[in-house]
Amino acid sequence: MLELEKPIKSWENEPLPPEEIERKKEELQKVFEEMLTILGFDWKNDPNMVETPQRMAKMVLELTEGNFTPMPSITTFDITKMDSEEGNIPVFVGPIEIKSLCSHHFLPIIGHVYFEYLPTSKVLGLSKIPRVIKWLARRPMIQELFTKQVIKTFKELLPDIKGVAVYVKAKHMCMTVRGVNESQAYMVTEAFEGIYKAREDLRANFLRKIKD
Repeated sequence: MLELEKPIKSWENEPLPPEEIERKKEELQKVFEEMLTILGFDWKNDPNMVETPQRMAKMVLELTEGNFTPMPSITTFDITKMDSEEGNIPVFVGPIEIKSLCSHHFLPIIGHVYFEYLPTSKVLGLSKIPRVIKWLARRPMIQELFTKQVIKTFKELLPDIKGVAVYVKAKHMCMTVRGVNESQAYMVTEAFEGIYKAREDLRANFLRKIKD
């Protein structure tokens, strides 16, 4: 069996070369072949399942690619070169669709992220915001930690940022298709950093945009 030289936690990132990811896919395929055999399926002779192990291996790697691929490239723009005043206009982006895995059951999490930040001297390229958030989501998660990770990551990308606000609303298949079977229930988390912690008006304006 393939073993990582450096085991990682579910929320961590350890980029791997393409050949290593391909080896993971091959090993995962073997695992899923064994799983289907243990369950008693004649998958080798069933036209509906003969390629299922390959599909399952590919699916798992797609949903965990945030663990094994580098962060998307980031573009920033110095707004002080265009305007002598520092940025004081909130930048809001959302809804950003995310698809992830529950780290407890490895069942899908599907939802949306709403993101806002108040820049100082630099702003991010608009498309980079959803790219980074989707990359952070593509790993086994608990939503509470993911929400904090979004804040932490963008603070690192823009060290002089005045504040960040994040709102996440998602359905967890571990709750909707098993266990309590609450198919209509969502989980909502929110986090505020910097000036958003001190300014109730900024928080209220951010949440109003989500409802609009």
